Amino acid sequence: MDKKVYLIVSAAVLMLFSSFCLAGTNAGDSYFNGIGLAAQGKLEEAKAEFQKSLDDDSVYAYAKLEIHAIDDVLGGKSKKETAILVFQGKQLATQKKWDDAIALYNKAIKENPNYGYAFISRGIAYMSQGNLDKAISNFSESIDVSPDFTEAYQNRGVLLEYKGQFNKALADFDKAIAADPNSYVLYFNRGMARVYKGQCDLALPDLEKAIELKPNYAKAYINKGVALEDLKRIDEAIAAYKKAIELDTSQDREIAKDADASIRALEAEKKKADDSKKDK
Repeated sequence: MDKKVYLIVSAAVLMLFSSFCLAGTNAGDSYFNGIGLAAQGKLEEAKAEFQKSLDDDSVYAYAKLEIHAIDDVLGGKSKKETAILVFQGKQLATQKKWDDAIALYNKAIKENPNYGYAFISRGIAYMSQGNLDKAISNFSESIDVSPDFTEAYQNRGVLLEYKGQFNKALADFDKAIAADPNSYVLYFNRGMARVYKGQCDLALPDLEKAIELKPNYAKAYINKGVALEDLKRIDEAIAAYKKAIELDTSQDREIAKDADASIRALEAEKKKADDSKKDK
């Protein structure tokens, strides 16, 4: 179980760490195109590109954030010029020019000290540099000055989960879900936190909700298998692992490999138990 739990937690962190490494995938290319367009001030075109990338969980959290920022500009809630500064910082971040990106986020915050989007973006930059405490601090500042940017709860929750602060992470996921009840990623992350806490009975509804919202979600199926296995619902766990194998379309097939290993281990245990019964 330790290896599976490690994979569950690392998946949550990678969801936020890895989007700048996804050029070459359809979702990744759409996301990068959106950043480039937004940095030029072409916000409507950028929004259309971000919307194309929402089906990929690796960029989903980012794309939702960028769309929120664009909608605020289009709705007159924030200044276009300030948002463009942040998008220009994001463009530098895609090149891993973190310090230059942070300088632009600082400029945006100076222009609008209550601009949650700039604080979240600066937090992501610090996170990508490995400075998790500064990242958490920026997500918290975003919540303090601009609570409508509820994506900060999602980001902070993921890092709190990674640091083992599961009760605080769960509280953040609860708040994020209340604001965005149709986010499969949020249910997935809350389910993972509960699995790691050993609350697999509570994790199952979250993982099943994530699957309901995204039926082809291989990560949710393998985690559902972990929860069912922990609850000794072995046949259901095997079925969930088989579904994860079927749905894993990633190049390295890591989910499928882990699921297959779990199935073989469970089937070996079942055979051993059956043989023991026959001997009696």
